[in-house]
Amino acid sequence: MDVIDDIFNTKRVLYQCSCLLRKPLTHIYLCRHCFKIRCKDCVSHEVDSQFCQHCLEYIPMIDAKLKRNKCVTCFQCPNCSQTLTSKTFLASIPSETDPNVMTTKKAQYLQCSYCKWSTKDVGIPDQFYGSGGWPEVKVPNQKRIEDLIDHYRSVAQRVRIEKEKKRINPRPGHAIHLLDKYGIAASLSPRIAESLRTKTYIGRLANSQIASSKSSEEIKIEPSVPVKPQPLDCEYHYKKELDETTISTLEQRLSLIEHQPTTIPEFYPLSKTLYVKRSLRCKECDHNLSKPEYSSSSIKFKITLSAFYDIPEVKISSVPELLPDKECIVELTLKNPCQYVVHASIIPITEEKPGIPITGQLKMSKSNLILECKDDTLEIDSDQVQKVRHNDDPKLIAFRRNNKVVVKIPVVPTAKSGDCWIWFKLKHEIMSSVFSLQSTGNQGPQVIFIEHIVYINLGPIGAKKEISDMLKKRG
Repeated sequence: MDVIDDIFNTKRVLYQCSCLLRKPLTHIYLCRHCFKIRCKDCVSHEVDSQFCQHCLEYIPMIDAKLKRNKCVTCFQCPNCSQTLTSKTFLASIPSETDPNVMTTKKAQYLQCSYCKWSTKDVGIPDQFYGSGGWPEVKVPNQKRIEDLIDHYRSVAQRVRIEKEKKRINPRPGHAIHLLDKYGIAASLSPRIAESLRTKTYIGRLANSQIASSKSSEEIKIEPSVPVKPQPLDCEYHYKKELDETTISTLEQRLSLIEHQPTTIPEFYPLSKTLYVKRSLRCKECDHNLSKPEYSSSSIKFKITLSAFYDIPEVKISSVPELLPDKECIVELTLKNPCQYVVHASIIPITEEKPGIPITGQLKMSKSNLILECKDDTLEIDSDQVQKVRHNDDPKLIAFRRNNKVVVKIPVVPTAKSGDCWIWFKLKHEIMSSVFSLQSTGNQGPQVIFIEHIVYINLGPIGAKKEISDMLKKRG
């Protein structure tokens, strides 16, 4: 299992984003217009649509805001958070015309198929067909909370208007700047300048006073009355028998944040939270990096500029025993995701940056590589045929296979313990038709070279030696 975890662990190879954060290749995007790596922390997020994950109903933005981002028809269990299903049965009720005669009518209740919790367990009445949806739970102190929100909204509006009034009103003795602001020269006669200054000041002051009087109507609410806390009866709680099957957990209480039930009979079905489909936009060139389709049932994207479509993927092929201050050969796999041949280069970085824990040094010079194009229809050539075709150096290239190249990199760990981190620059070419049309107007694609900084965690230093020493001591 450790070998499988190492193969699928994408956090051991990280690419540096333009915001200097390190992310896996599957978590970053490559903008085709500014040719910079972007992650979710340095792009603009835009909500395209909102929908329910269970019934896949599309809900407009205005309706979702009025419904507090909740679905009206779908509920989840307050006990285990699974989806509740509607169960239908025939209920006997008195007839509307003759109360002494019993008639049957379709009714329904909600039940969880996982923990078997139902609305009947907590005394919620069954709903008949045609009577509407399930009643909403009454929130305690709801009117008081709404009054407080309205009150503080009016206070914030009054404070904002007072700040605006101070900004608009001229300073005493310096009202002449209003004349210059509206293009009136200071060469006018003192009498005309004084009259214009007075009219401007009175008009601004009147407008601000009218706006302040309209917004200063505070909502009068009753002040809260302090309540004296009751002393805790420790003897009662110590002697009381505790039944864990009737007490709700902290997670269950926070899921019903409106009234926070302390016991299971106070549970109420939870409305399903709406999900969103969002678009990602580059902040520098304002182009879309990811845009999904509007359909709730579709998982496709109209635009997706994920980095693994254009940037060569780096993986760890094999790592020998890492010993401090001793050179070892690490094999890395470079995979070309493009449909054309890519020329790439591995450039070691010699300078040191504070805050980056680099504990390994590359003992190599700049190496140039040729990555074959990705083509599933071609037959896999033998390793020897591809080596002869590209005239590979056996000290650098371990083997080739289709669009993959295994590179030998000599590494010297500089630390005594901990993980061995190395970094280097990966320079490769990319064909862009967008850049060629913007710069030269040509219809054909243009080749552009871009660079990325790659961080690789090779594993703990001296771990194999420590394990072997422990085994020798036990033996």
